[in-house]
Formats: sequence, C-alpha cells, structure tokens
Amino acid sequence: MAKQKMKRNIFACLIVLLFLSGCWDSSDIEDMSFVIGFGFDSSENEETPIKHTTQIAVTKKKGEQAGAQQGKMYQDITLEGNSLHDILRSISLQLPYPVYTDHLASIVINQETAERYDLSILLDQILRDNVTRLSPVVVLSKQQASDVLGTNIEGEIPSSYIGNIFDNETSTMKMLPPVRVGDIAASISSHVSFVLPNVTKEKNTILVHGAGVISGKNNKLVGYLTDDEVQGINWVTGKGKGGLLNFKDEKDNTIIYEVQHYKTKVEPLYKDGRLTFHVKVTSQGWISEDWSQSSNNLSERYVQKLEHLAEKKVVKLMEGTMKKLQNEYQSDVIEFHDSFRISYPRDYQEMKKDWDKYFADADVTYDAKIKIINTGDMVKD
Repeated sequence: MAKQKMKRNIFACLIVLLFLSGCWDSSDIEDMSFVIGFGFDSSENEETPIKHTTQIAVTKKKGEQAGAQQGKMYQDITLEGNSLHDILRSISLQLPYPVYTDHLASIVINQETAERYDLSILLDQILRDNVTRLSPVVVLSKQQASDVLGTNIEGEIPSSYIGNIFDNETSTMKMLPPVRVGDIAASISSHVSFVLPNVTKEKNTILVHGAGVISGKNNKLVGYLTDDEVQGINWVTGKGKGGLLNFKDEKDNTIIYEVQHYKTKVEPLYKDGRLTFHVKVTSQGWISEDWSQSSNNLSERYVQKLEHLAEKKVVKLMEGTMKKLQNEYQSDVIEFHDSFRISYPRDYQEMKKDWDKYFADADVTYDAKIKIINTGDMVKD
C-alpha cells in the first residue's frame, strides 16, 4: 500500500510539473514581427514586376522603458519581386525577428496594378496561406499603395486605421460595406463581378472616396464609381447601414433626410427571352436639416412633398449608378445574379457564363417609398 501511494504521489507531481512548464514553443512578443498591412504597386522592372510594401507594427524590445519608444508605431518595408512569397521571405534578410501575418488588417492595391493584374494572381499566396486570415479589408487607391501606407497619422498605424474607417458605415451612404479577402475569394470562385472601396491619402489622413469595379471575366479593375454612384449601389443592394440623403426642394434649398431604416427588394422577371428587374426600396427616417425656412414644415402636406422629393432623389441615384454599370462596365456588382438564380435556377445555369452580358441588356424599373416619421423639434415661426 505504501509503494502504491508513493507511485500515485510521484505521478501527481509529474502532472503538476507539466502544467507549470508553460508552452514549449512559446515566443516573447518582443521577438516577433507582426504584419499589419500589405500594399501592392507595379514595378518598372520586368524581372521584378511587383512592388510590395509590408507594414509591421513596432513592438517594445527587451530592455526598453515603456515610454522610451518614439517616432512611428510601424515600419514599412518595400521590396520588388516576381512573387509575394519570395518578397516576404526576402524581408527576413533585414529583420532580426520572424514575420507573422496572422494579424493582417488591410490590403491596399494600387488601381493601375489592379488594371494590369488578375486579383486572383495578386492574392494567390494569401489565399493559399493557412496562417493569414480571410478577414483583412481590401481597398484600392489611385495613389501608390506604399504612399497610402506611409501616411503619418498621429497615434495610428495606417493599415489598422483603414480597417477601422469602415466602422463608420452606419453614418454615411457614401461608403460601401467592408470587402474582405474571403469575400473576394468567393466572388472570384463564382466568376462574378464585384466592387472594392477606394481610399485616398490627403495630408495626414486617409479618406474613403468612391469605389472600383472588378470584372468577373478577368478579375481586373475596369472602372470607377463616384460617391454618388456608391450611394446608388447601397440603395439598390440594401446593404448600407444608414446615413444621409441630400436633396433639393423646388427653390434649390437643401434638405437632409437621415435614414433610420431601409430595405430593398429586387424582383426579377424572365419572359419570352427578355430579362427585367424591378427594384423596390422602402425607408423610414426623419428630416435632420431644412434650409427652406418654411413655416409649414410640420404640416402633413409639406411632409408629403418632402417624401416625394426624397423618393425622386433615391431613384435618380439608382438610375445613375445602373446606367454606368450596364452601359459602360457591363458588370453586375450589385448581385442581381443572386436574385435571378433563386427565382430561375435552371435558366441561370445556362446564362451564368455570360451573365454580365444579360445584365447589361436587362430592363430595370424602380420604386421608392420614403416615410418621414419625424421632422425634428425645431418649429420655425
């Protein structure tokens, strides 16, 4: 009995020692280089056509005081090569610590580069990598991606800043929902067109401004959308989170309608070889600003007039966007293919190979119903 008890005690001690030993393969955070952002530009060298910027968060190294670190919170390394993986491995030649990409926050792609290269090629290594997540936000920029990532924003890492901007999508209809690597992978595998938000560097800040259209035929950038056309996309798709609608009355006075809730329904009709889509938008909100100085701003008649003007503006935004998508770019980035697939699954299987052509030839009608549920507390005399 004494020997058995001793064996049990020794076994228990060994188990305790295992838990006290910590992780055998753990690394100190100071001994790691965390990649926060990627930037893709084109090089003038044919042998090394890709100019790639890697943004690395600066961590406090061993022996440094907590307040001793000064300067930027990040380090940018820009290298040229003919493959992303080779470039990432080349970074190891100038960094004393291993590079980890599992904290990647955003990817910036120069528009000229997106016009030249298939995005499935540019992002191929990222999609194959089992460490890099599919959650990084992907944006375009007319400026060099290296310049955007080099924006000196006080107290911020630019690549993280870009990702955080999209937290404001509830405040404006001029911003697309964030597009992530996983979203792009799904679009590429389905051979469908899609849009990417565009960012611009202005002095010491980064702005979201417009968007780019990526064709499902070759996964390349084929055109651009303005802020108004981005609003049109949000109204057509119903994917916006809220924001403002700016319109004018008959005397050119500015009226602001704040969207509290809206819903879009797309109804496809395929008959006698003719494809038609009806877009129906319903919305509730309130008037947050009125420059008309009208004394009847709380009357039912006046509210109905504003609702009618707001409805006309929403339809105008949708029509303007659809005209460019159908006539200029022939790219269904608003997922009409999905509503058609659900309603006409067999027909879609036959048409999906040339879907963008069918989309470009389709007739589209619109119906907007705006309900103003509040005109504010201000009563004008």
